[in-house]
Amino acid sequence: MSTLKTGDEHIRFDGMPTGYLLSDFWRWSSSDLLDNTLRGTFSEFIVGTALDLDLSTGFENWLPWDLTYPFRWQDSLGQTYDEVRIEVKSASYIQPWEQKKLSNIIFSIRPTVKWEPDGLRSGQRQRQSDVYVFCLYAETNRRTADPLILDGWEFYIVPTWKLDEICGPQKTISLNSLRQLDPIRADFSGIQAAIVQCVQGDECTPPPGTLHSFCAFCHVILVYYYKAAHDSRAALFATYFRFFWRSDHEETS
Repeated sequence: MSTLKTGDEHIRFDGMPTGYLLSDFWRWSSSDLLDNTLRGTFSEFIVGTALDLDLSTGFENWLPWDLTYPFRWQDSLGQTYDEVRIEVKSASYIQPWEQKKLSNIIFSIRPTVKWEPDGLRSGQRQRQSDVYVFCLYAETNRRTADPLILDGWEFYIVPTWKLDEICGPQKTISLNSLRQLDPIRADFSGIQAAIVQCVQGDECTPPPGTLHSFCAFCHVILVYYYKAAHDSRAALFATYFRFFWRSDHEETS
């Protein structure tokens, strides 16, 4: 890990300062926190500061999960851990470009494969963390939007097992579907307590799987009606059901 920069470093050519500092580059490249990439990194920074993590080591972009929170906890099988692995995801209603309407809120929950130091992948495709923190920048007025004002953010904390149990290999989740998972909702001051509650509270008790079973049942019904649609009512049912299912489970680019 390289030493953190201060921003006062000179950009040089032929042994001489060019008149520009590293902070000039930062201002030029990193001022628009509504940018998708910067917003994601800034969200990790927000969660890291809420957990009072040591950020002096700098940003690491290739870890299997985003943040590691030192905390001793025990899972439902009685296994003890000394840290909580956290995945941070972000979304926003407003974007850097001109919009005709506000963006639909879709978060990525894609299972991944670990990257090894040699650049190769290893292990099976799965969600690598213990907890997901979904960060929503909820402001809708572009003229007054300022992501640095943390009052405009909403945070939803969900244990990873719940995503595995209910969503399976699903790659994305809408805000409405996320809220149906009964996440712990918090503002900036409540992120730390929410993560602790998520790994050691009632939220760690696996659900009966009713929702997952219902979705599987509906899928069977859909296939049956779609294949056996001999009249207009059955065909219409299949069409409507497929539309609503896809609208809530579609993958974004």
